[in-house]
Amino acid sequence: MLVYTCAIMRNISQPIKTMHPMTLIRKLKPGRCYKLAKNVFLDLRYLVKTYASFHTIVLYIAGRMNNDRITRLYLPRQSAFIDAKSALSLSTDWFTHHIPQWFSVFDAYRLLDRSQVKVLEIGSWEGLSSYFILHALPDATLTCVDTWEGADEHKSGRYATQEMLSNVEQAFDRNLSTFKGRLVKYKGTSYSFFNTAQPDQRFDLIYVDGSHHCHDVMIDAIKCFEMLKVGGVLIFDDYLWRYYPDFIDNPAAAINLFLKLKKGSYKIVRVYYQMIIEKIDDR
Repeated sequence: MLVYTCAIMRNISQPIKTMHPMTLIRKLKPGRCYKLAKNVFLDLRYLVKTYASFHTIVLYIAGRMNNDRITRLYLPRQSAFIDAKSALSLSTDWFTHHIPQWFSVFDAYRLLDRSQVKVLEIGSWEGLSSYFILHALPDATLTCVDTWEGADEHKSGRYATQEMLSNVEQAFDRNLSTFKGRLVKYKGTSYSFFNTAQPDQRFDLIYVDGSHHCHDVMIDAIKCFEMLKVGGVLIFDDYLWRYYPDFIDNPAAAINLFLKLKKGSYKIVRVYYQMIIEKIDDR
């Protein structure tokens, strides 16, 4: 099982079923193999405990298989953005490693070629992902929704200091000042934003990275899906994030339930640490 899992993760080109076991073993580095297999095993265990469908689990394995290939393909664009973001005021960077995956989705859905792309972001923190969206999509308009007070994990001190929390909104304002003409800033909870939004407001791309408690993630998932255009892309951050001791309180539990409720209305585009779906039916 260990050897088989590592073979999948390294995306070895020769079909696994036809490869002689000794040939396969020689291709693997034992230390890396063990660490990778352990991480995959823990993720699979977590997905089962949060009621992921078999289809989702298979797509997670496929996502891990393709991650290195996608990263290599989009590494030049990721490096260019790293240079561009050097002028930003940032105390954390939880986003840059996702850029190859995002660019692959942008290309697949031709977002770079579209004019007047409307984007919604739930949870913006210091604005790194916001900056990336507006930088990468020059014709996009972006609505950012955040309290800029931090979520449970920030207020606990585990992921942010009190000094960071006191400066996070000012950092966001500085980092996005270049894009004021294409930015709508909504200060408040996502729940209050949904209640005040225009009933016919729709978006081409939505990024959900707000409160990570399952109750809030479920509300964000349902309401954002309503506001997403058919053919639009919805990205959930931290699908595999485990902060709350009870697995059911984490994002995956809410996202997996949401997927069951909306079965037939979406297509899963990619599963890795994030979950990316396309809306295919407005129901």
